[in-house]
Amino acid sequence: MRKGRKGLWGISAVLMLCLILLPGAEGICSAGGEGAEDRGAELLQYFLRELAPEKITMILADQPDDEGCVREIYLDLKGCVIGGVRIDTLRMDAVGVRFNPPGEWRGKGIEPLEVLNAHAVARLTEYDLNENLLQKQFGDDDSWRNLQVDIHPGGIYARGNYIAQFIFRLDILIEIFSKFKIVDMQQVWLDDYSVRVNRMDIPKFITDKAVAEIQPLLDLGKFVFPLKLHSIEYDEEAITISSRVIPEPFPGVVYSWGVPGDQAKK
Repeated sequence: MRKGRKGLWGISAVLMLCLILLPGAEGICSAGGEGAEDRGAELLQYFLRELAPEKITMILADQPDDEGCVREIYLDLKGCVIGGVRIDTLRMDAVGVRFNPPGEWRGKGIEPLEVLNAHAVARLTEYDLNENLLQKQFGDDDSWRNLQVDIHPGGIYARGNYIAQFIFRLDILIEIFSKFKIVDMQQVWLDDYSVRVNRMDIPKFITDKAVAEIQPLLDLGKFVFPLKLHSIEYDEEAITISSRVIPEPFPGVVYSWGVPGDQAKK
């Protein structure tokens, strides 16, 4: 009888140990997990490569299955890069996500194939618009000087000096008063704009042609998931672009990189 009880306790201890060490257990996966079957850790590495964030928190409703399907993914990113432009903060939620099968990830890489729905809220600061977006659009053009963007609750004000070389050198001050609009739920364009040259208004057909050359200012269609953006808000330091539904974290398997105590490495 004692032998039977000892065996029962031994089996119970083994079962408890197995439950604790399961790949989907919160205690292991929240630290990034290092097991061969920890597909969530591989997804984290994929987002690190694609978006180059300074910090990231990723929550999975469950581990990707053998077909590469995940019920829901939440991302909270700080300082990520999309289309060459730094985004100060980006939070997004994707439902019904299907990647290529995990068996292909090591050789072929990870590829998003299908997303049922995706929502996001992104914040672009005045500093990043000046340091990144203007450099992206005009950085290779030596004709522009003193480019600057100022965000205010009514929209944006941008100015710059254009150096034109004819028989003699002309230093032309160009000013743009504008708002932003969302096009195709993924792109940010200048909208409702007016342009002044050397403090004088110029004909609309000329401004339309000039502005068309720099549209869109930001293309979030280059993001790994197809976002559906809806509104833009302005404050004194930044613009916030969001979908109708604001993404929120949920209980699940948590991974992080770049935050105190993280164990998943870039």
